[in-house]
Amino acid sequence: MKSVAVYLGSAPSCKEIYKGLAYELGNRIARAGLTLVYGGAAVGTMGALAEGARDAGGKVIGVFPRGFRGTQEVRESGLEVVQHGLSDFIETADFAERKQVMEDLSDGCIVMPGSFGTLDELFTYACNRAIDLHTKPILIFNFEGYYDPLKQLLAHMQEAGFLKPVMAGALTFCDTIEEIIESLDARSSRA
Repeated sequence: MKSVAVYLGSAPSCKEIYKGLAYELGNRIARAGLTLVYGGAAVGTMGALAEGARDAGGKVIGVFPRGFRGTQEVRESGLEVVQHGLSDFIETADFAERKQVMEDLSDGCIVMPGSFGTLDELFTYACNRAIDLHTKPILIFNFEGYYDPLKQLLAHMQEAGFLKPVMAGALTFCDTIEEIIESLDARSSRA
């Protein structure tokens, strides 16, 4: 594994603990020698993630939709939405192309706590795996049970016969950053 995509939120109003976790995750990804691929924003947990990776001397690739000025919350706050000073910055036509570019550039993904956009990115990555477009690992950071409701939904989908156990097993839930890094290290050593 050479690069990892991280999907997470950009809401500046998220709790500070999530920004701290994002910073630490970015820092650990860089120290593991992996390239970070993320959504290119400077706000919320996205900005903290990039800062953590940069502070550890890591390579950071931002992928950002051309012309996007952020959510209403970001625009009203006057915050700069685009992260500057990255190793590489790729502009895409829209969010759909951004998801595809991030998937193409990565050898796996990590999903941190987030909202609609984060879930959209998770499910797109997982759908592409389900239809055999890739076999890349999908790690879900389940900090303090954040994604326990998703676990319950996946179990319900399996019980109803819509989700095959092999696909449900393709999503690896990790409770700590240490578990995430160990999983990445294990996959790197098998590559």
